[in-house]
Amino acid sequence: MNLFQLVSKQMRQRALSTWLTLLSVLLGVSLAVAIIILRREGPNLFGQRDFGYDILIGPPKGSPLQLTLNTVYHMDVSPGVIPFAIYDDMARKTAPPPGRPDFRPYVRNAVPFMVGDSYRGRRLIGTSPAMFGFDNDGKPLAGYDELGQPLPDFVDWHLDEDQRPRGVPVRTSTMEYRLNQKYELAEGRMFKSKKFEAVIGSDVASQLKLRLYDPSLSVEENEKRGGAFRATHGMPGPNETPDVHKPRWNVVGILKPTHTANDKVLFIPYISLYAIAEHEAGIIDQTLLKANIDPSRIPPERVDEVLVKLGIDPQNVPESVRRKFKLKAAATAPAAAPKDVDELMKSATPPPTADEAKHDEAEDPDAFHLDEKGDIIPDLPPEEWMLSAILVQSRSGFATERLKFNFKVIDDRATAVNPAGIMREFFDTFLSGTANVLLLIAAFVSVVAAASILTTIYNSVSARLREIAILRALGATRARILTIICTEAVLIGLLGGLLGIVCGHLLSAVGSAFLQRTMGQPINWISVGPLEWGYLALVVGMAFVAGLVPALKAYRTPVAENLTVG
Repeated sequence: MNLFQLVSKQMRQRALSTWLTLLSVLLGVSLAVAIIILRREGPNLFGQRDFGYDILIGPPKGSPLQLTLNTVYHMDVSPGVIPFAIYDDMARKTAPPPGRPDFRPYVRNAVPFMVGDSYRGRRLIGTSPAMFGFDNDGKPLAGYDELGQPLPDFVDWHLDEDQRPRGVPVRTSTMEYRLNQKYELAEGRMFKSKKFEAVIGSDVASQLKLRLYDPSLSVEENEKRGGAFRATHGMPGPNETPDVHKPRWNVVGILKPTHTANDKVLFIPYISLYAIAEHEAGIIDQTLLKANIDPSRIPPERVDEVLVKLGIDPQNVPESVRRKFKLKAAATAPAAAPKDVDELMKSATPPPTADEAKHDEAEDPDAFHLDEKGDIIPDLPPEEWMLSAILVQSRSGFATERLKFNFKVIDDRATAVNPAGIMREFFDTFLSGTANVLLLIAAFVSVVAAASILTTIYNSVSARLREIAILRALGATRARILTIICTEAVLIGLLGGLLGIVCGHLLSAVGSAFLQRTMGQPINWISVGPLEWGYLALVVGMAFVAGLVPALKAYRTPVAENLTVG
């Protein structure tokens, strides 16, 4: 009978204790492997360096981490808004007018980013077709086909001049969600910048059963079939009544999977967000609240005076906005009108009655009109537009630092952060240390598993002293007895470790599915890294050491004494 047959027979004879010991090894290794995978993939998930843009321009107040999480991963809430004029300056390709900053030497590409609404729990992102490589009319920029895929007879704009083939045109600069990876349409077309149209992520299309708009059907029928939708204001909770906006967006395109958080959002033209009455009111409201003025306390006859003092042209404020804030003459005026704007400072005022709320909802007016081409013309003037953020591709590392300096020292209307740097800092501060602690815990679990191996085999040797003595009498050497015991321990450690690696990857697959659903970005749970093989070798080594103690006891077993026992 060879070595492995003897070891296998001994393990079968003590099947229960063997399986329990093997299970303890499996649990320890699977936990450690799952933590190793999280530690390995964490920088790619939270601290990635391959963003397709260098700078996020966002509100001056709030956390840079909050801005990054909200803009890149569509998590948390927006920290605030910035003037649309900043984007207007960054996107300008010609010389600016006097008094306006010239960002052309630093900015290669910039796209707007506006959040605030949702559809069935998925965020709506207001942006421009330029984010996907299309112009405002939904036509592909130079170097891309109708589905947004790069044409082969163009070279990328980011190649240095000495790397570009002579005579080959350069592909127009476009935003990328990751370095050298841009959005591509799976079907349909790109939305136009002044239409109520939408392009949706692949997860949204599959999970919410949305499809392309069918022009042969009515708008109502399209909405029932998932070809059109209406937005909900904000992200209402389970017990909140959703405030559904009036306009409908037609689904005209579906994006290919990007395996990022962008797969779970809906993209619409940013101009269409300013065509919503609640958004118009919200922007004016923010202007008033920044001045610490309660809109409901402004007497109707003083409306124009207050707006002028705040730098707002009363002629540009639509009646819909006035009605929303009770600024029209029909609104209830205070008993005693304040004499000065300073007396309009915020105070606790009663909310509108139920009848007033129902009247507002029933009379909710359009905050836009359509021109002769059918394009959206918001009532709110562009001077009052706001954005949540701006995604910027800089021209160089120096340009990145120059933009950060500009909004840190010169222009206090916004702040500029590097998303890759913010996420690396976040990972190093919060996740890396936590992963190391968890890995240490997993190592202790493996030590406990090794102790379990030692206890199991030691008890087994103690119960088999007569059997070992018989083997010695039949000619087995001390070295062979020692080898049998150590092989059993190593085999338990090896089998438990291999099964633990499999279970650890399956556990990581579950975590990857969770991250895909919550963040829109999975992790690479399939590949086995060198650290995992190294950990398996450590477990096998610990099992060998654990088996060495009972093996030495068997090695020193006196043959004559144990043959006469019993």
